Amino acid sequence: MVAPAGLFSNRYRVEDMPDLTGKVAIVSGGSRGIGEALVGDLVQKGCEVHILSATKQHADEAVEHIAEHTPAARQLIKFHQVDLHTLSDTVSATRKLAGELERLDLLFLIAGIGVAPFKLTDDGVGNHFAVNNLSQMILVDGLLDLMLKTAEGKQSSSDEEEKFSTRIVSESSELHRASPMEIKAESLEEMSHEMDATKLYGRSKLFNILYIRQLAKAHLPALTSSSPILAMSTHPGAVATEQEHGATEAYGPIGKVLELGSKVLFMSREQGAESALWAGVGQSAVKRREEVQGGYFSEADGKVGTESSQGQDEELAKKLWDLMSKVIKDKAGYELKH
Repeated sequence: MVAPAGLFSNRYRVEDMPDLTGKVAIVSGGSRGIGEALVGDLVQKGCEVHILSATKQHADEAVEHIAEHTPAARQLIKFHQVDLHTLSDTVSATRKLAGELERLDLLFLIAGIGVAPFKLTDDGVGNHFAVNNLSQMILVDGLLDLMLKTAEGKQSSSDEEEKFSTRIVSESSELHRASPMEIKAESLEEMSHEMDATKLYGRSKLFNILYIRQLAKAHLPALTSSSPILAMSTHPGAVATEQEHGATEAYGPIGKVLELGSKVLFMSREQGAESALWAGVGQSAVKRREEVQGGYFSEADGKVGTESSQGQDEELAKKLWDLMSKVIKDKAGYELKH
């Protein structure tokens, strides 16, 4: 049964997916919620999946849960421990993955802090900005050479869908519309002070949209090149996950009402994974590739240009890119390669 929140969304189910045997994916946040559902779908189609998570127990539980319907999960799923709150740890884990993997077809950036109170990380960075934004930039930059090599190896194929099967997907949200309007993206100080939990989350989700927009526009090869990579950001829908606990922490009794209501009204994490799944492996994205590149989608195979005016601000996207790269260099000593 589909929950009320998901009644009118386009669907993209496991049976719609192509065979992924031989493909390799990385899923940050793959041990819980939408990330776990996404991993389960990928391994059903034979994909080797590398989960990035801070807690091994959560990853082990996810593997056992997925293996109940896909026994091969125990062989196909690999766990990598990484604390995305710590930039240097993210850099180290990314370098290790880039050195160990022989190919990388799919990078799903699902991990993130939800509507939750502001905190400073040990790096002195606002927690939403660090986890939801800076960690994504580090992962993409450190793994991009491997993805370009993987994409180049597919271009001799006669299958058009295979040629464009190397993809990057960032999980955003319709709550990007709750972002403050006065964003400048000019200094770390702007990202490191307390703010309403919904605005903090909304700003970080806006930044996911802007990051992917700028990545596709200025830092990925043209789709007509010898190593094309598709990049999109997506909204999962209103999904019942553990992130609602953060709303309770931020808003007390009112947040608790939201948390309880979400269990009845919100979509399952399986349906919530469908938009990201489509962006990662959906065949129709190939036919629409020039249109969808760098775009934001509020549902599987949805319309382009539905994000807020802030989400379409190319100057803000460039300023954000420059700020993020500076913070990563200053705080983790890592200089972007792309």
